[in-house]
Amino acid sequence: MKPRDALEPNNRGIAGRRAEKPEERVALEPVGGTPSGFRKLAGKENGEWTAGPSLVAHGMIWMFIVALISVAVAFFRGEMEPGYTPKDINDAGALMFFVLGSVASVIAVVAKTQGAIIGEKQLGTAAWVLSKPASRRAFVLAKLAVHFRWLLAVTLLFPAVVFYGLMTAVSTLPPPPLLFLGGLAILALGLLFYLALSLLLGTVFESRGPLAGSVFGFMVAGFMIANYAPWLTAAFPWLFFQTGHYLVTQVRSPCTA
Repeated sequence: MKPRDALEPNNRGIAGRRAEKPEERVALEPVGGTPSGFRKLAGKENGEWTAGPSLVAHGMIWMFIVALISVAVAFFRGEMEPGYTPKDINDAGALMFFVLGSVASVIAVVAKTQGAIIGEKQLGTAAWVLSKPASRRAFVLAKLAVHFRWLLAVTLLFPAVVFYGLMTAVSTLPPPPLLFLGGLAILALGLLFYLALSLLLGTVFESRGPLAGSVFGFMVAGFMIANYAPWLTAAFPWLFFQTGHYLVTQVRSPCTA
């Protein structure tokens, strides 16, 4: 065999690699940035929130429970206790706001998202969506981002604005604005935790009942666990309402004492 003949197969292989189309090589490279299909899936989730009476219904329910009931309790406490100062009235209202806001956010998460993934699995739309060029990561992240935005608005932000304005009128002393925003951010972090937990369980369970029971059970069990293992409250949002209240009222938390 001549040396030239021995080199010919290698030359043909090199020529074949050089003849590959650029788009074929690009397709094999990992793609960064926004997950595939995220924007379209987020638009779909936004449409489900804004279409129909769901958004208005959630807004009215949580506005009444979180904001108006809290202000009413603070007002009646101030009327029944003549020795109450404006700060005492604000503290009573803040306690109710953070307790009701914490519980309401969990109830709203379960009510709105218990079928977010399970419902789509039962109807077959999840398999249909994922069969298209949409990644599983985009499928879950779109639900997390959109639901968090709307749930945060209807359960905490809008009620917080109304609560702050009414409490200022009732007590004649506005609560510390920066501290109140800090406490609200703590509640928002708890909302994000329970939302992520609900979506996670939606990928595991096949029906809504076990999901709702698991989320509510985790919240209720946490109140009891906190009495025996208070160090766990630093990792889980069981007593976030207490932390937010202590921040607004400028009282040192027993967990950090």
